[in-house]
Amino acid sequence: MVNDKVLSRFCDNPPANWDDNDNRDIKGGPLYSAKEVNALLADSESIRLSTQKCSRDVQNLELDNEELALLIRKAVSGGRYRRSVWCRISNKAIAACDDYVVIEKTWVEAVAKEMECEIYLKFAINQNGKLLLMVSCHPST
Repeated sequence: MVNDKVLSRFCDNPPANWDDNDNRDIKGGPLYSAKEVNALLADSESIRLSTQKCSRDVQNLELDNEELALLIRKAVSGGRYRRSVWCRISNKAIAACDDYVVIEKTWVEAVAKEMECEIYLKFAINQNGKLLLMVSCHPST
């Protein structure tokens, strides 16, 4: 069995079995306080898009780092915290993430106008506390 490298600051009890979604939930969240997340976001360059899917989703939403930082600030200050969960970053790396939903106006190509929609965000703070690892950022489907 190969051990996954934990990239997040929170590293207690990573799941051994990824086939069981219940095993991925982390009790007692949020793991990262709004204060520490906002402090990191003072420099939007601290955000790292950590999965290929997240990079594509952020590109599709046409967000730059400043806009993404504002969205994350909105999530931790007034969004709906959903849960904390272990997320796969790569074949060999995982991170303990907080999962939020925020309501944001977004351009919807299908109807050719801006509409309010739910944006789902998952992120973690890395082990040394200097980077915000963005794992997911997508509209509801």
